[in-house]
Order: sequence, then structure tokens, then C-alpha cells
Amino acid sequence: MKKILLGLISLFCLASLVGCIKQVKEVDGEFLLGQFGTDWKKETFYLVAPIQWTGESPITLKSIEFVKDYPDSLTTYEEDGIKYEIFGAEPSMKTGLYDESYGRELKNINGLEINGEGKIVIKFLLGDVKVDNARRLKIKFDSNGEEVEKIVVWKTLELLTTETR
Repeated sequence: MKKILLGLISLFCLASLVGCIKQVKEVDGEFLLGQFGTDWKKETFYLVAPIQWTGESPITLKSIEFVKDYPDSLTTYEEDGIKYEIFGAEPSMKTGLYDESYGRELKNINGLEINGEGKIVIKFLLGDVKVDNARRLKIKFDSNGEEVEKIVVWKTLELLTTETR
């Protein structure tokens, strides 16, 4: 009886372990974003950036936010010099920087599906911004019905500064 019970417990543990491994593989993937370098100005502008999901299954974005000293969001405009809003965009939209007269249709980031490559639009209002290697993107998304959060290093965000070089 003990052998049967031990065998059942072992089988249950093995099945649980296999189930956990399968779940991790389903959300296995990374976010890659296009890099931009320019002389950033203290003004409002739009950045259309490509975003790529390397996982095998498509994902649905829930939110993207800038964080520093994870899990804290960027503090305030007065402290960090950055105000922003992030939107979804059509994958066919041309990447680049646009002034505040940018008149394209912007989509809510919540619910935007990424199957390989997509586009996001970030509306920036910059004040006095200094380079900060602690800045990251926190991306929340659904993968196969499960909500997942990833912290993403994006050099464009780290190197963002309005200081003259």
C-alpha cells in the first residue's frame, strides 16, 4: 500500500512539474523595441516605435509604463522631467519622431494584440531630463489567458536627456 501511495504522490509531483514547465514555455519570449537617438528637446512630441514579441504565441498588451527602481513608477514631472502616454498603433505605421501636430488615430494600449511585430506610440512632454540607467519599461500582458509582467531594458529610455551634449 505504501508503494502505491508513494507511486501516486511521485506521479502527481511529476505531473505538476511538467504542467509548470509547460506554462513557463508558453510565456517564454522577450520584448524588443526599436532604438532611437536624437537631440531630445523640451517640448511635446510623438515617438512611433516598433515593438516585437519573440514568443511563439501572440500576446495581448494590458499596459506599458515607465518605471525606475522597480516596482516604483517614475516619480513626478518635477523630479524626472518626463510626462508620457502610451498608445497602440497600426503595424503599418511609419516609425520615427513627430511633432505635436501628429494627427494619426491612436489606439488604447489595453487590448492591443502583438503577434510578432507591432507598433506603439509614446506621447512625450519633456522638461529637464537627465540620463538615467535605472529607467525601464514595465509591460503587462495576457498570454494564453494568464496575466504576465516583464521588465524591459530599453536604451532609448535610459539615454533620454534634454541636456546638450
